[in-house]
Amino acid sequence: MVDYSMVSILGPGGILSEKLLHYEFRPQQVRMSESVADALQDNRYVILEAGTGIGKTIAYLIPAILSEKKVVISTGTKNLQEQIYFKDIPLLRDILNMDFFTVHMKGRNNYLCRRRFKQLKVQYSLLHSGSSSCYEEIKKWAVTTKTGDRSELERLQDDEPLWDDVCSKSELCLGQKCESFDTCFITKLRQDAAIADLIIVNHHLFFADLSVKGTGYGEIIPEYDAVIFDEAHQLEDIATNYFGIMVSNYRFEELARDIKKDLRLVRINDKKINQALDSLLQRKERFFNCFHNRSSRYRLKNDALRNGALQLFGDVWNSLEFITAKLNTLECKTEEIRSYCKRASEIKDQLSFIMHMENPHYVYWCENRGKGVFLHASPIDVSHELKARLLDNTKSIIFTSATVSTNRGFTYFKDRLGLDRDINEMSMSSSFDYRKQSILYLPKGLPDPNASGFVEVISEEIERILSATSGRAFILFTSYRNMKEVHSRLKHKLPFPVLVQGENPKSYLLSEFKKEVNSVLFATQSFWEGVDVQGEALSCVIIDKLPFASPSEPIVEARIEEISRNSGNPFLDYQLPSAIVTLKQGLGRLIRNKNDRGVFSILDNRIFRREYGNMFIKSLPDCPITNNLDDVKKFFDMTG
Repeated sequence: MVDYSMVSILGPGGILSEKLLHYEFRPQQVRMSESVADALQDNRYVILEAGTGIGKTIAYLIPAILSEKKVVISTGTKNLQEQIYFKDIPLLRDILNMDFFTVHMKGRNNYLCRRRFKQLKVQYSLLHSGSSSCYEEIKKWAVTTKTGDRSELERLQDDEPLWDDVCSKSELCLGQKCESFDTCFITKLRQDAAIADLIIVNHHLFFADLSVKGTGYGEIIPEYDAVIFDEAHQLEDIATNYFGIMVSNYRFEELARDIKKDLRLVRINDKKINQALDSLLQRKERFFNCFHNRSSRYRLKNDALRNGALQLFGDVWNSLEFITAKLNTLECKTEEIRSYCKRASEIKDQLSFIMHMENPHYVYWCENRGKGVFLHASPIDVSHELKARLLDNTKSIIFTSATVSTNRGFTYFKDRLGLDRDINEMSMSSSFDYRKQSILYLPKGLPDPNASGFVEVISEEIERILSATSGRAFILFTSYRNMKEVHSRLKHKLPFPVLVQGENPKSYLLSEFKKEVNSVLFATQSFWEGVDVQGEALSCVIIDKLPFASPSEPIVEARIEEISRNSGNPFLDYQLPSAIVTLKQGLGRLIRNKNDRGVFSILDNRIFRREYGNMFIKSLPDCPITNNLDDVKKFFDMTG
């Protein structure tokens, strides 16, 4: 560790106070920074809950920079990842007057694949009539870009289908056998990361990489000394996703399309292979039709496979076997063709794992999303995988978030991740004065959330609250159904601009919300966290229900069963603390700086009626609580 004390940098009269015009000393920030420094120096683990406004990003970046160790910083969102790389790192490099190398890494599909783009150029005139402006833009950019990062293409739409034809994908990567390996953007990224002091990633990339690490197949993050997880409360869900298996109808379609495309490129016209691919797609269609269900997400149990799915699975399996065998008999096998054999084998093995449902440590489930059918096998408990893949191999890990504790402790977080070792813990309250900056409004007399008249009554209550706050509100719902019903009742009644999730992209909705000061946004899960609206535009956050995950949701249901089998209490050990973390995230949208003022409101009478309601309240910021809407009006009168 370079010989700086955290106080000498962050304290009164320290380096930052001398170089930053509006620097504010925060004792919590110094304590957090010292704790991170100690963990890095002593190769320890630490959990740090850092309330909003502490400045936790700077608090962990400074000791990471000074540690002289190779540190991976993993964030919950790409936005925070980019803020760190493009804003915080240059600032600290200048202030600390230190030379250190930082790399910013995204998932593979954010980068151009030179080989795939070269193939597209060969085929484009044959496959498309006329010239596409998007194609021409990518073509021009591909010659000049130094990074291959699609974010440089500012006009490229998020869902532009052409990008899917040219981006890097692990299942299509030929590695060192690729003719473009030496000039590959992923190769350059790996080389830079190998010599970097800090590697900035997001959780999705970190766990996607961790899931393939050691296989030699697709990993891009090099070995490191320590990891700092920001927004660490997300880790269990993301690890569950990447340590699981998923096979969809789309994977079959992509495989068949890619094989046909490459066979055309090398001028192979094998009638039997083409017929086998067509047969595979027909069998795939019949197989996945077995899983269409009125429920969008449901458990796969033996009775769900009695409608011929197992027999049709055998047909699909045989088709994949035949295609692999035929490709292997081709005289002029290219590396691409060898990779398709590997992909077909992987799909076959993964689908077999799901269909046989033999591993009791996984939950098997299906998701219907539009035209897509996704079959999953997800680990019920990720702690075993985390231990084997990460915890046993990493000397120092820092877990931090504004919402990592429940009931004023870290037991839930540690249990879910399997942190059974000696680990330091510290909770630092926000630097904001919630008693002056906010008020919690809990209206009484509302019906039970499951009552038939709930939506009607809360619609009227929301209208009254918005009248008191002059709009300026996020209304966050636990379900699309409630959001749509309340929106339908209020959209023509409210004298404010009304925005609703799903009608426009998230970035557009946030931009309009900030621009129209009195606007009201109706939203669900994706707006509960990772959204930062400062100032007058957001003066009220309303939550329709305490955010308990549905006990019939496949992974939640399996975890409840697992905890019961192990003689635990599913509600107290899992469901309640999970809901507390989610609620804290939702309400955390309101106060984002020391000048923000606003009202929190929860429209769920269980917070009074049930014994556990007090555990929610104890986990929230210390602010005045009222049941009287007049108090809310007075609060806004006093704060202007």
